[in-house]
Amino acid sequence: PPTPKMPDPPALPLDVGNTSCDARSTSPGAQHAYVQSQSHLLKATSDNPLPTAVPPPIAAVAGLLGVRHVLCLIGLPERGKPFIAQRLSKYLSFFHGAEVKLFDVNEVMDRAGGPPGSDHNAMFMFEEIKAFMNATSSAADRNMTVPRAGSGRSAPASSSSPPSPEVRPVVVREGSAEVQLAESLAAHGEEELLVHPSDRRRKNVDSGKVAILFANDTFACFKEKWSGTSKERRRWASETLAKDRALGAKLIFIEVIVDRADILEANLRARERAKNGPTASRESAGPAMYEDELPDECLREFEDRARRFQRIYVSMQEDGSEDDLSYIKLINYGDKVVTNRMHGYLRMRIAQFLSVIHPTPHVIYLSRHGQSEYNVLGKLGGNPPLSPAGQEYARRLAQWVPRHIFYQHGVLTKCRLWTSSLQRTILTATHIPHPIVPASSFDSPDGLSSPPRRSSHETDAATPSGGTPSHRFRSRQRSRQLPPRYLQGDEGVLNEPVWEQMSPRVYRNLDEIFAGEYEGMTYEEIKKIAPSEATLRSMDKIGYRYPRGESYFDILARLDPLVHELESYHEPLVVVSHQAVLRLLYCYLTGRTRAQAPKLSMPLHTVIRITYDGWTPPTEERFYLGPECSQTDGQTHL
Repeated sequence: PPTPKMPDPPALPLDVGNTSCDARSTSPGAQHAYVQSQSHLLKATSDNPLPTAVPPPIAAVAGLLGVRHVLCLIGLPERGKPFIAQRLSKYLSFFHGAEVKLFDVNEVMDRAGGPPGSDHNAMFMFEEIKAFMNATSSAADRNMTVPRAGSGRSAPASSSSPPSPEVRPVVVREGSAEVQLAESLAAHGEEELLVHPSDRRRKNVDSGKVAILFANDTFACFKEKWSGTSKERRRWASETLAKDRALGAKLIFIEVIVDRADILEANLRARERAKNGPTASRESAGPAMYEDELPDECLREFEDRARRFQRIYVSMQEDGSEDDLSYIKLINYGDKVVTNRMHGYLRMRIAQFLSVIHPTPHVIYLSRHGQSEYNVLGKLGGNPPLSPAGQEYARRLAQWVPRHIFYQHGVLTKCRLWTSSLQRTILTATHIPHPIVPASSFDSPDGLSSPPRRSSHETDAATPSGGTPSHRFRSRQRSRQLPPRYLQGDEGVLNEPVWEQMSPRVYRNLDEIFAGEYEGMTYEEIKKIAPSEATLRSMDKIGYRYPRGESYFDILARLDPLVHELESYHEPLVVVSHQAVLRLLYCYLTGRTRAQAPKLSMPLHTVIRITYDGWTPPTEERFYLGPECSQTDGQTHL
């Protein structure tokens, strides 16, 4: 049955989609403790003169509720500490709504202006961290900004009568959290509030704050106390934070240890790409950016710097002298992870995420399903089959994939395929071939054979549109997992291991947003029977939850574990999914905020190739395969 008509909520100039701050800003961005479509429920009425000021949190808005941590990245040079800082910052803010700020120790020390290793520099950094942690940037503590019992102002006896002049309920108003607190203080006075403004309990209800310390130039900041390069410096940082009980921040050291030559070379290549810029061509940047070998000069410089630094650097000690510190040892990017005193939700999520990321480039292909029958009718959700145009796209995709994905830069490459559990994505991927390939073929520079010859039809259909060419990446992909099958000899003896290209994997996590009571309806029908719901949806598309259905924040919660899986892959991955899901994945992979997701267009019958490595800006390339179909379907309003 349709939802009963509600009074149309006022359009508030409040944007809660982006709940994370700019990681490099000098002050945190605006934080909001609830979704915008709930705002009208938090206002005082005659029946509810003292309303709840802030509803309970949801994971995507306050997933790290009240948590305050300082993460200090340490280790030898060229181990990828800036890369890890960037990836952690993006993950924690995008999926958990945490406020994250990156502190480049070199940059902060330059602004401090004191001698290397001086107390002045150390305290300057500490004040920067405190300013970030203590900034009032959300309204999550509004429920505590009410009069104390016995302060002379109490609620009226009858809930049906309007509040008396003596009662001044705290209601949601526009403006910053600082302005709202000032208004409450003017109305009640500090001593009459339930929880004093300086009480540390107010700090434990925000969406969580994480300061990430790293060094772009490990040598230049070696002597600084926040560099963590010796036992004494690590002890000083730990005790300094522990002494400030009002701050309530906990320190975690993350030591990055790399002794594998291939990872070190990947980091050096990434540094060269970053120096030359994301749009540098092969000719201008030099072939070493793209091939396995690096210039001798670059290698000699790296080896010399590493030797000199290793003589004076002190690693995290496992002899008992630092057992009271919280730390993670990340060895060869997930080959081995050692944790010490890592108790709590955030700490374990950080350890889990660090165990799957790696600095080699990712190549991800995103595609919506082919046009479905509901797309033609303009209906939301459901589980419809493909339309004739969608079936044609499935055939064209199957012809396009072997040429463009099986072979990366002319080299045979292991590839993976994901779809949702809904039939329109499974049918879209049903014609993609899944050849069984001997594992040794991937170790050969030339692969099994030359790439398959494209038909004239495919040449016309697969045309790139928009974006910039992505940089080349390591041609010989190596998986950490053994191939799932083996070739059998004449007598059934297992011989050579094999790999199944594009082995299809189905994930319900990739299913389209569930429209609840409005599944199978057009947007015009929803506006007709429930105009208030349509208004709420239009004013807060990311936070709005369909009645008995889902919101974009709910999709974030189910995509979180899948992104861990995605980050662990070294092989190109094809994801055939739905508009709302792909909007979020696209924003995460390209470095956009999640607030931008509901406004993006994910066109039908188009493949989007995204290449990213965490060092340089992501690049994308779009291929329109056709056939032509209407892009204004019911899914546009999801």
